[in-house]
Amino acid sequence: MKILMIDHNGLQLQTRKMLLEEEIEGVIDTATTLGEIYLVFKKGAYDLVIIDHVIENGQQCIDHILDVVPMQPILVVSNAIHCVITRCEDCVNQHSIRRLNNPTPIRNIARMVKGFKDYTCDHYDEETNKIHF
Repeated sequence: MKILMIDHNGLQLQTRKMLLEEEIEGVIDTATTLGEIYLVFKKGAYDLVIIDHVIENGQQCIDHILDVVPMQPILVVSNAIHCVITRCEDCVNQHSIRRLNNPTPIRNIARMVKGFKDYTCDHYDEETNKIHF
């Protein structure tokens, strides 16, 4: 599995990367800026992108990724109230975006990485088509 983690540069990003590498098999690349996102997506897509949505230019990173690969699986780890797409259900139904509340233990992130396709979203109830916070 090839994963891209996007977060602030620093200890938290490196720690999450190290802990996730212990939990899953695969290669994990990291990026911290919108410029890095442009560069890595010129090289190809990822099996999964994990992003902290509230970082500087976080929404622009997601927008660029979706422009390049509209169905790119993205796991958004965020404590933001708003969704990354205007209508919450569009994340699930028209894109391959899922969202976890932050802070989230690395084990939960690893579990979501492994079972991404079976996971919906912490904020969206697929059966009722309702958003919940």
